[in-house]
Amino acid sequence: MPSYEFSVVLRGYDPRAVDALLASAVAALTTADESARADAVAALRRANPPVVMRGFDRAQVDSAIASLTAQLEGAPRSDPDPDLPDGRSVHVAEFDVALRGYDVAAVDRLVEQVGRALTSESATARAEAAIAVRQAVFAVKFRGYARHQVDRFLQQIARELA
Repeated sequence: MPSYEFSVVLRGYDPRAVDALLASAVAALTTADESARADAVAALRRANPPVVMRGFDRAQVDSAIASLTAQLEGAPRSDPDPDLPDGRSVHVAEFDVALRGYDVAAVDRLVEQVGRALTSESATARAEAAIAVRQAVFAVKFRGYARHQVDRFLQQIARELA
């Protein structure tokens, strides 16, 4: 279960509002109830925490919200996926967060697509994932995934999908 620590800065998000928002989203990560996950995604998407004189760093909170949203929208759970043969589960790659790195949500979507393609028996899904990997271009954002790690991962995955 992820926990978050944010820098306290001048003109940041209200810590109580952020803590309440993230607590409900983290709780939704552990449930298999799709409606609870969908509600958590909706709450994260419409989140607009108030700005206070001394609060949590807004960029850090926005990055955490984007990451949680991506995880809730389709990241695999730790339990086996009933749609996969033999009850296997899809594994998600882990990347370090860098000051200036690739857009977290975009990378997570591609990694999820690749994971499903690798566990799929479908040649079409693998071909589509291979094309997506070759054409992948990510925006560089503040507090994104480490670019060299993502690039290395994409090179490795391109070889596996070929």
